Amino acid sequence: MSFFYLSPVKGDMPVHLLETIVIKRLEYLRAILRQDSAVYCEYVLEGSIYDNVGHFMLCVVSILGEYSGVTHFFLKAELELFKKRISSLSPYDMRSFAKKLLRTIRKHENTPPFIEPLQVLCRHLMLKDIAQHICSSTHSNDCAFHSISIHFKHCLPFVARRSVELDNGLAILPCGVWKQYLMHLFTTNLRNRINKSNLSGLKSDPRVMEILMKIKHELPIVIMNTGEHKLTSQTVDVSSRYFPPCMLNLHQYLRKKHRLSHSQRFYYSLFLKDIGMSVGEAIDFWRTEYQQSPNSHSCCHNWQKDEKKFVYGIRHMYGLEGGRKNYTSVNCQRIQNSDTSCSEGGCPFKSFDNQKMIQVLNSQTKMTNTMMSQICELKRKHQYTSACVLYLQKCLESSDCDNVSFNFTPVKYYMLASKSKSMEFEES
Repeated sequence: MSFFYLSPVKGDMPVHLLETIVIKRLEYLRAILRQDSAVYCEYVLEGSIYDNVGHFMLCVVSILGEYSGVTHFFLKAELELFKKRISSLSPYDMRSFAKKLLRTIRKHENTPPFIEPLQVLCRHLMLKDIAQHICSSTHSNDCAFHSISIHFKHCLPFVARRSVELDNGLAILPCGVWKQYLMHLFTTNLRNRINKSNLSGLKSDPRVMEILMKIKHELPIVIMNTGEHKLTSQTVDVSSRYFPPCMLNLHQYLRKKHRLSHSQRFYYSLFLKDIGMSVGEAIDFWRTEYQQSPNSHSCCHNWQKDEKKFVYGIRHMYGLEGGRKNYTSVNCQRIQNSDTSCSEGGCPFKSFDNQKMIQVLNSQTKMTNTMMSQICELKRKHQYTSACVLYLQKCLESSDCDNVSFNFTPVKYYMLASKSKSMEFEES
């Protein structure tokens, strides 16, 4: 098996062992990000069944967990692990790695677009002379002794950084950047799997959901200890440029009126929690708003009078009070199906008229008439999630979020909007 993880292993495994594999992998990935000394772990042995199972089970957690902090941690940590592995390969191991990938690719009938350049690269890496050259200790990132030609659309980050030359639509990749390009393809493969896999059927499997709940108790500790993905009460306004329209509308309304209705405050609080706001920062954030007098809002609550109630409610959402249930933010379907007739929230693509919807959308990016027409048409057809995905593509000026509506949530929107560009450049 290859640590590129093109396909999962098949077979049976006890649930308790599966849980152990995932927890141990999480701990190992945390150590990788913290740059701690590498410790032997039988569950992360390169190319082993345990290694494969742990990777794909964490993919399941990222897809079903609907928590951007987890997904960002997973993407970055797995990329660091892949980088560590690919950098330590001997010429023989590099050739074996390339041959295994090519054998795996031949078994797949329907392959995503990035497989084509991966095949081209592997056919070169399996050659003895090239493998020895690439794995040499003196090989530098500026080396151009060997090169491959691929369509420019398969290496857009390298084109943007002017790391490659273009010739009639083909990008000439020198051997000095081949390992970086492998990391780019690895990330593309991983993000493609997380964004486009429909695993909704697994939610009815109690074994999977039990493991998911146990892992969720470990995840906040793991992510907190890596220092990843923090959102503070002072940076919410800056981060709001990446908010989905439904949450951006609540944020703007809160800043203007200094109050939200109970259900919308609950939805918005969970969204902020799941994109990285700690319980302390959440208390500071809501204190700042509710200490102010409401602006044309019927809410009679204020922080001075109801501080204990507010603090308890916030801590309860973080699993620190009451039944200690760790709540997660709601998905798009829940928002679209909620009754918003007496509230300021809801999905703008469903609950707002065209004028109000366009007003919210234009506050993030200026919409063209063509884009407005396409979104309004999807709204008319009740394809609200598709309209939101189309709007996200416009904001990113990218098609990276194609076919993500299977598992689409406000948190996933934020994750794609805030991390799509930065992840591309973290690979180098």
